Amino acid sequence: MQKASSPKTSPKVSSISRRFSYALIGIITLLLIAFAAVVIFFDINRIEREMEKRLDNAIMFAENSLPIPLWNMDYMVVNDFVEALFLDESIVYTKISWKGQVITEKNRPGFQLQKIESEMSPAVLKDSDLIAKSSDIYFKEKIISKILIVMSRENMKKQVLFQIYGTIALLILIIAAIWLTSIFITRRYISSPLLKLQESASLIAQGDLDTFVDKSSRDEIGILAQHLDGMRRSIKQLFAELSDSKEKLEDYSRTLEEKVEIRTGELAQSVEELKALGDVSQAVSSTLDLEKVLTSIVRHAVQFSKTDAGTIYEFDEAEQVFVPRINYGMSAEFIETLRESRLRVGDKTVIGRAAIKRAPDQVPDLVNVPDYSLPYVRQAGFRALLAVPLLRKDRLIGGLVVRRKAAGEFPAPVVDLLQTFAAQSVLAIHNARLFREVEEKGHELEIATKHKSEFLANMSHELRTPLNAVLGYTELILDNIYGDISEKIREVLERLNINGRHLLGLINDVLDLSKIEAGQLTLSLNEYSMEEAVQTVFTSVEALAAEKKLELTVAVPTDLTTGRGDEQRIAQVLLNLLGNAIKFTEEGEVRVEVSVSNETFLVSVSDTGPGLSEADQAKIFEEFHQADGSSTRVKGGTGLGLSIARKIVEMHGGRIWVESTLGKGSTFRFTLPVRVERQRI
Repeated sequence: MQKASSPKTSPKVSSISRRFSYALIGIITLLLIAFAAVVIFFDINRIEREMEKRLDNAIMFAENSLPIPLWNMDYMVVNDFVEALFLDESIVYTKISWKGQVITEKNRPGFQLQKIESEMSPAVLKDSDLIAKSSDIYFKEKIISKILIVMSRENMKKQVLFQIYGTIALLILIIAAIWLTSIFITRRYISSPLLKLQESASLIAQGDLDTFVDKSSRDEIGILAQHLDGMRRSIKQLFAELSDSKEKLEDYSRTLEEKVEIRTGELAQSVEELKALGDVSQAVSSTLDLEKVLTSIVRHAVQFSKTDAGTIYEFDEAEQVFVPRINYGMSAEFIETLRESRLRVGDKTVIGRAAIKRAPDQVPDLVNVPDYSLPYVRQAGFRALLAVPLLRKDRLIGGLVVRRKAAGEFPAPVVDLLQTFAAQSVLAIHNARLFREVEEKGHELEIATKHKSEFLANMSHELRTPLNAVLGYTELILDNIYGDISEKIREVLERLNINGRHLLGLINDVLDLSKIEAGQLTLSLNEYSMEEAVQTVFTSVEALAAEKKLELTVAVPTDLTTGRGDEQRIAQVLLNLLGNAIKFTEEGEVRVEVSVSNETFLVSVSDTGPGLSEADQAKIFEEFHQADGSSTRVKGGTGLGLSIARKIVEMHGGRIWVESTLGKGSTFRFTLPVRVERQRI
């Protein structure tokens, strides 16, 4: 490169020392200001925490010192205590009161009481000059007074302002010293050498690659000058090598394009594989059609392994053979021959070996395996085989086989991909088996439930008919229809009558349950009086309560509106709840209450019995369930009453629940719409 004919005048530049000084001073100033702000912030927080701690200590001191003087009404000691608190100059107001009456209060001169009282809200005090805290004073676990202490932040503000002024003065001194020092140093040791170096660089930039560069300095600028001179020499060499590099760059660009194209193809293949796996996974999770899922799997397996045919086998554990389940890419004759082959674990076929190894197995070329046990595979034109066993928890459930007409070993990525498809096949087969088992169990359960309901209904009718006859003849004998009887016989017959009616009630419960399960329980909807229904049930159980010396009370408003529903079934619910309450209550009271609100009856039956645990409350309305415990077993019963009651209430469109505490009695409540126009299912 030729030397420039005449150097151009260097443009005027601003002083680097001044810019460096400004930048250095600016950075240091910002750092110092930030440091000062952090210090001031932490000091303010520290002072605030100290004030809160002093306030907490004052409250604690009051809680420990004032109970006895306040209890003894020794107000002189209380006033002395308040005076002692005011030794802390931050405390500006103290008040001790009880039930709105002030026992003693004191405020520091200069602080208006009205201002203090108006700022007692914590939300206001947070941003004000005051901080306050109150506490109850206890004596022998009784509140005897309340104390309020208010502190002022004035002293804290004075300390903070003093610290800020001192910090600002110190910052100004430090900044001035740094500025003067930086100006002197940068002008002598940086600006002058850099100006010389800048002139040489300007000449080089103009094309004078033979210009002199002063490298006499031994500091960083001298090193920079050495590098500048080295750069000058390198530029010469660079121009010489530029033409050679251009050709090499073009060759590299062509190679890079080829690599990118290959990589793009690989990525596209990976995307297609992931999409296929996604389709298979969606099919497995969204349908139980095993044929559809397995067909999708074997089709994708053949497509992405670049083979010509594939088969998914299902392992028959009873006969220990592989049964072809899904085939793809094969003729009907080949498939029929394959079905007749009856492949087994451990034979010399590719799937037999894979089953023994519990790992993939392949035959790269059938030409090299003349004794292969399935000669028709080679006759069909297939050369390479790959088999992957289908395993679930080391249990063999089938296999996946792909066949290719071109010879060659299957690469590891293809084997890994087929193992993924095999895993999806395992999941699909397992899901299908589980679904078949669930269907079979569900069908068996449905048949058993139907038989149970039929048996209960038949047995209930068969038992109730002769039992009604026994009860009828017993009543006739007790009424002396067949002549007078002795007292001993009468006592036995009365017991027989009572126990027979109890048995009849149990049979009726079972019959109602069978009707509920069969969907045959219906409501007879008519106009009824809730007051009369409650009174009827009350009369029927009054004797039972009197026998146990229980107080039986009823609270029903006389102006209740007329309802519409099945009065007999509603009475059955009431009778069940009242009967249970009397049966499980040994002493105390059983109470019935009725109210109406928002066109809904609310009926409550409460007792003073043993109560129910939370576990029993959650299960008490289930069929054949009774609260656990010896007392319950002694009382007897089928455990169907509450279940039937819940069904009757729900058929009316209401709900039933229990509120109970163990050892403190129970309250059963249920709601009913005042007007029920149709039966709920």
